[in-house]
Amino acid sequence: MKITEIKIDDYRQFKNIKFDFTYPEGHAKAGEPLEKVCFIGQSGTGKTTLLNIIWSFFVIGDDGYQIYSRKQLNRSTSVEPYRIFENVVVTAESNKNSVVLDNSLFENYKDNLFENMSIVASSVEWILKENIREDIENSRKLCLYVDDSSINHSYTLTANRIDNDFGSNNFVVNSNDIFLANEKREEAISKLSKSKIVALQSSDSRYLWSYILSDIDRYDENLKKIAIDLIQKNGSFSPNRLADKLSKWQEENPNPKVDIADNCLNPILSKFFLEVDIEGTEAPIVIKTKDGTSLTYNTLSTGTKQLLVTAIAIYKSQIESGVILFDEPERSLFPDIQRELVKYYTSLAPKAQFFYATHSPIIAAAFEPCERFILYFDENGQVKFHRGVAPEGDDPNDILRQDFDMSELMLEKGVKEYERYRRLGMEIREEANAEKKNQLIAERLELGNRYNFAGRNA
Repeated sequence: MKITEIKIDDYRQFKNIKFDFTYPEGHAKAGEPLEKVCFIGQSGTGKTTLLNIIWSFFVIGDDGYQIYSRKQLNRSTSVEPYRIFENVVVTAESNKNSVVLDNSLFENYKDNLFENMSIVASSVEWILKENIREDIENSRKLCLYVDDSSINHSYTLTANRIDNDFGSNNFVVNSNDIFLANEKREEAISKLSKSKIVALQSSDSRYLWSYILSDIDRYDENLKKIAIDLIQKNGSFSPNRLADKLSKWQEENPNPKVDIADNCLNPILSKFFLEVDIEGTEAPIVIKTKDGTSLTYNTLSTGTKQLLVTAIAIYKSQIESGVILFDEPERSLFPDIQRELVKYYTSLAPKAQFFYATHSPIIAAAFEPCERFILYFDENGQVKFHRGVAPEGDDPNDILRQDFDMSELMLEKGVKEYERYRRLGMEIREEANAEKKNQLIAERLELGNRYNFAGRNA
């Protein structure tokens, strides 16, 4: 299921505005849903609001599916996702069929509209009316929301497993604590497994990674048990025998970390001269330098933690014909990495539709003009948008000039120095004194080299 249109009559920053998320006439993919979308614009123009609208569309779809199939809601009770669609219409495509969610959803609930959770029952009527129940059921996951909370999930992913046990408690009082902790863990993992949507913001990291990386947890636990059993059965510790037995077991049981290393993390970690330690078991994911030095949570950079969390979530989320929402992918990342991000993330879920909200012209440059939605305030303070102009892969400065109409990108001091550079050019042409002329040439040359003005029209 992919999003093809959002129409907003009056919601937050937006009034009487329509976004068409299909390829335009004349494009090789004309009429098809955009494969990726970039929302870019100044703060307050509603980039995250648009992501939240799309997320709410999928929340309602999941509500309907969970209530119909399992007779219970799979999330905390809130009618907020439903309020959005009083004045918002979202259209999607599912198996080539159009799916519409608008305020007609609430026709049978006008008397108590949004006053209590009975409105949630309308979600069942909607998925049956739109004939999408089977489409939802056949999808492993419909939507993943990667928001600004992603860095908060990095500790549980990379810290020592012992430190993560039982949350923030430093000790377990008795066996009941262990039982209750395990029971809560299994309940949380079950909800994540059954849900058709995942948002990092609303997920407890302890359970999120236990669900997403369950194959790695099982492998590490089984490897540990095999080693203990071998030692106990032999009655003594024989390093060679233990190594042979473990080697045979590993041949029969492929290490899932190899897949996540080769096909997910190492291609981007190599830019930092890092890689996944496929033999490390002290944490769900252990990172090491090229020379073999293991890195702890505290020694990983913020940007690396951000990449680990987001890449693994996207790669392991199992989204095929669904949507991935990503708020500010450029956080804490150097420009050279930003240049590759969109291509990299797309490779992790090639069949998914991506929606990015960003402030980075480097990120925006990775999109076709028709995939780029530039949000801005008009003279009345209303949010408007236009499609991109600069071609895909263009210089980010051209994105700023052409898409944002920023004629001058330098700061005030740079502008003044450029004006001085131009004036010196005129003074040189008019100066008759050879000595003075050479001084002006030297000054202009130094100024031009310092600011790289030589490539500009002088």
